[in-house]
Amino acid sequence: MAASRAMGFGHDPALVGRATELALLDKAVATVRDGRSVAVEVCGEAGLGKTRILAELERRAAGAGLLVCSGRATQYEQGVPFGMYAEMLEPPTITPGAGKQPSMPTMVRRMLAAAPGPGVALLLDDVHWADSASLELTEHLIRKPPQLPMLLAVAFRSACPPARLVNAIARLGAAAVLIDLLPLDAAGVDALLTGVPRRRRELILRASLGNPLYIQALARLPDRTLDGLATLARRHSPVDADWLAGSRRSILAGLAAEITAQEQPVQRVAHVAAVVGDHTTIDLVGHVAGLPMPVVTGAVDHLGRLGLLDADGGRLRFRHPLMRAAAYALTGPAWRFEAHTRTAGYLRTQRASRQVVAHHTEQSARYGDETAATTLVDAGMAFAHEAPAQAARWLGTALRIMPDTGPQDDRRAEVAMWYARALGRSGELARSREVLQQLCRAGGPVRVQAETFSVAVARQLGDFAEAAATLGARLARGGLDPVEEAKLHVELAAVDAFREEPATAVHHAERALELLDERRSVLVAAARTLRALATLYLGCAGSAREHLGTAVVAVDATSDADLRAYVEIVSPLALAEIQLGHLADAARHLARARRILDALGPSSASPYLLVMESLMHTRGGRLARAVAVAEEASAAADRVGSAEMRAMAAAVRLRPLVWTAGPAAALATAGPTAAGHGEVAAAGQPRSRAWWRIHRVELALAHAAAGDWAGSRDLLADPVALLSAHPPVLVARDVIAAIAAAGMGDLAAAKDAGDRAERLARAAGLSYEVALARFAQAFTAYRMGGPDRATALAEGAAAGFAAAGTPMEEALSRHLAGAGYLAAGQPRRGGEAFDRAEAGYRACGAAWASSVLAGHRAAGPIRSGRPAGDAVLTAREHEIASLATTGLSNKDIAARLYLSPRTIESHLNRVFAKLQVHSRTAMARRLTDHARDHRPPA
Repeated sequence: MAASRAMGFGHDPALVGRATELALLDKAVATVRDGRSVAVEVCGEAGLGKTRILAELERRAAGAGLLVCSGRATQYEQGVPFGMYAEMLEPPTITPGAGKQPSMPTMVRRMLAAAPGPGVALLLDDVHWADSASLELTEHLIRKPPQLPMLLAVAFRSACPPARLVNAIARLGAAAVLIDLLPLDAAGVDALLTGVPRRRRELILRASLGNPLYIQALARLPDRTLDGLATLARRHSPVDADWLAGSRRSILAGLAAEITAQEQPVQRVAHVAAVVGDHTTIDLVGHVAGLPMPVVTGAVDHLGRLGLLDADGGRLRFRHPLMRAAAYALTGPAWRFEAHTRTAGYLRTQRASRQVVAHHTEQSARYGDETAATTLVDAGMAFAHEAPAQAARWLGTALRIMPDTGPQDDRRAEVAMWYARALGRSGELARSREVLQQLCRAGGPVRVQAETFSVAVARQLGDFAEAAATLGARLARGGLDPVEEAKLHVELAAVDAFREEPATAVHHAERALELLDERRSVLVAAARTLRALATLYLGCAGSAREHLGTAVVAVDATSDADLRAYVEIVSPLALAEIQLGHLADAARHLARARRILDALGPSSASPYLLVMESLMHTRGGRLARAVAVAEEASAAADRVGSAEMRAMAAAVRLRPLVWTAGPAAALATAGPTAAGHGEVAAAGQPRSRAWWRIHRVELALAHAAAGDWAGSRDLLADPVALLSAHPPVLVARDVIAAIAAAGMGDLAAAKDAGDRAERLARAAGLSYEVALARFAQAFTAYRMGGPDRATALAEGAAAGFAAAGTPMEEALSRHLAGAGYLAAGQPRRGGEAFDRAEAGYRACGAAWASSVLAGHRAAGPIRSGRPAGDAVLTAREHEIASLATTGLSNKDIAARLYLSPRTIESHLNRVFAKLQVHSRTAMARRLTDHARDHRPPA
């Protein structure tokens, strides 16, 4: 670096003491060369050398033959959509008649997929400043990389990590390389400051706290100033340098002094470059600064020699964000306003990208400026789907500067409609509803659009009654052509399906089909899908299958282009397919929807589709993936501001979390429960009746797995007014009710519930549910002391689950069969069943279920009616269990016994498994019962 040489440093400050980090970079590049994708995370405080590490990674990747694509987010351009990707991929110029331009996510994916050679390296710097659209795209590339091997590296400040990217990288496991940059120690500073007196090196180390950038700045200062800074550094904790606080204020002031010491033209060029940003060119600087080009080029070269600015291909960039921050702080708000005005005007003449022009226009918008309003509206409409948060801000600014000519202002109403859509898609649902209500009251040409979108907003918010009322009022007004009326009936069918009012849902779906001809393939597909799902809710599984067949034909006949606007319809289609056992069709349709969304960008359809994907993974025994996708659905719901979709995601996450992490972990995420259902459900629970019921069943399963039989039973007690005819949910409810009753010792109730579940499943022709009923009957027989019948039923359930393609349930059945064989005195067959269960658990990633099975193996033969007491516990396990029943935490027990909390947790997991309990309360009961049964006679 030129700055390093100018200050006499013998080494590159950013790479001194970084041998370990450089070795990790080599490892990442080698991984891609071997044909596998990898993510690299580089974090550290400002000035520690993150950018230099990425530059070194770029050098190594290019040397290995990878296509290198680099991007950087910037502090003052966080409102530019896809700003991190702007330099590597400028959007194509919009030309009349060229048709719809591909989205930015599509263009980025095409660029990466077209990389020649062994793979591609995508290097993204300063992502803590990234705009939401860039973060969304980057997260998606981490989760779903292109087909060819890719190295994706992100660098960010440790004080403000981008949570979504960090979480996505953490899930990659061995496919992630984590680099946490630490400050230099005394040896590193000594190696860097060769020839500098020892006392001065010590002062610089104390004042800089080992930060390489600060070492460079401080090396210019006299000893007396260093003494003062070293005193400050001892007295205060490190703070973010961007806030110019504490000792960092003096360091940034030193950087600013480098600029203020220059002649006026050099200062002006530095100020313009700081305000305009990373897309600055020499021509643009000359225009904004109002200086002759020879003066500008001379100033740029001079700033380069000072180590402050780089010129690359005509573009100017500060070498470090802190240097730009220092220059930016020297400008005043009025000066910046005019600089943005001149920049926006120049960029319009150069046909620059919409988002960059809009960014500068927003910073300089004046009331009544028609040119600015048009720029912002065009950009807001262009990015309403891809970057709705930024689009909403631009459209809101446009409305603020547009003169309000009254309620008949059709142009303003159209912009407000786009604003409401962007707000809704960006998660500002409540604000979107406010704008839509104003448009509905005002009437005019956009009223119908406002009513239609307000229904989607209400559904996202869980306000299904409001959505139904809006649609009903629009139908009642009349004046609709057949297609418009059919659209409203399709929407009403969807709303009534959520509300679990299947008869009216079927009516609206069939009315839509009467109004439509086959040319409206996507609406026909939507109506047939909703008719199939609603028919299943009515309890007519046979008819539902017939309707589902026609729905599948219609969806498959619809092109991706037509399906794009209605891609959300794949969610109820997949739900019906999953519940009717058509798993291959569900997987195929969900994969197609995912492809469409990948090209479409962020969408309000994402959360519901991800919920269905999680359900599919759970059925397929891919439990870790099911949990991850449910969490992805929850994050997507948060992005669109939908508490309803977040609650649905929480519901499907419960079951895979029980088997992987245990019921305690699952219940800890569930939040409070409520006995009934209404328009206002308990926090974290779905407001739609259909999904509220699913959530209750899943929650009851978690309580049963925890040994909380009474809690499980109470969750299944629906009010009479809420009785359902939906066979899959009814069977699941009866199965869990049977297990809970058997656990409580109410064997008659358990038998009744299990038999009822079997009758319902067989009547509906649901093979998966028949196997569920057999499992419940097997558990009841086991608890009744009938091991032979229990093993026969459990083996039958396992065979049924195997045929249905649900390996986790098959493993559970093998586990139960093994316990039955042991109770019947057949240890060999019991061991074989346990072996098959263990293999199944291992394949599914069911760690908690595996630990329970290990406990059963260790316990040996047990009586089926009641598991063994603490006779199988070791002395240490008994000691820890006894302490745990007194209310002590794992940390408290660990301190008392001089063990680690992790050791305590491991012992308690074994105790739970041996005693066949899943909570401390149940463990305490079991130990108390055993002590009472073994009291010496009086």
